[in-house]
Amino acid sequence: MSNILEIKNLSLKIGIQDILHDISVTVPEQGIVSVLGANGVGKTSLMRCISGIYHATGGEILLEGEDISKLKSHEIVERGIMQAPEGRQIFSNMTVLENLVIGAGPLGRQELDHVLALFPRLEERLKQQAGSMSGGEQQMLCIGRALMRKPKVLLLDEPSLGLAPRLVGFICELVSKIRAEGYAVLLVEQNVKAALRISDTASVIEHGKIVIEGDASALANDPRVAEAYLGGHVHETA
Repeated sequence: MSNILEIKNLSLKIGIQDILHDISVTVPEQGIVSVLGANGVGKTSLMRCISGIYHATGGEILLEGEDISKLKSHEIVERGIMQAPEGRQIFSNMTVLENLVIGAGPLGRQELDHVLALFPRLEERLKQQAGSMSGGEQQMLCIGRALMRKPKVLLLDEPSLGLAPRLVGFICELVSKIRAEGYAVLLVEQNVKAALRISDTASVIEHGKIVIEGDASALANDPRVAEAYLGGHVHETA
């Protein structure tokens, strides 16, 4: 399986602050790759670099071999990368359908039908104001909106944030289903246990650097990961 997204030796500096240091991550076609770590270690900054919100100060971001690290956000979207951002950032005062249409690309109706088939709950609530839905439903809408352009790579930034444990499991199942639909997924998560359960490979970031990386099932049994993230120090969001 070939790699669709390659992040090579990426660094980011904002003002005098070094945010990311020599980050390298590869995402294969139809794979799930997780970037894990506590809050504030640089995970979201990495996503913003890939999306073109931040411009890296070193390294490359290759999408199908093309370096996109200097492109603007809309150009990156046009090339096939979409992000479901941290905190959902849906348009609360608009309907579910209006939120989805905003994310639509050239495919229009065809892709709307596909997203609604993937998220039947959204089809039931098309005319409902998005802000009146539950947290789990809003997360579905956020992800569905990102899928409206049928991206080559889907970036998911903390999809389990603020959800009850039972909904965390549901979102994980949803991400696995999205992968089965043929998407490549780069997942950023604080919930290490949940992310490792569905990922192929994972990298753990501390202080802007990758400190552990490898096969997800191996990392789930790695004593270093277990001690720092799978024991009393890290728990699922209530």
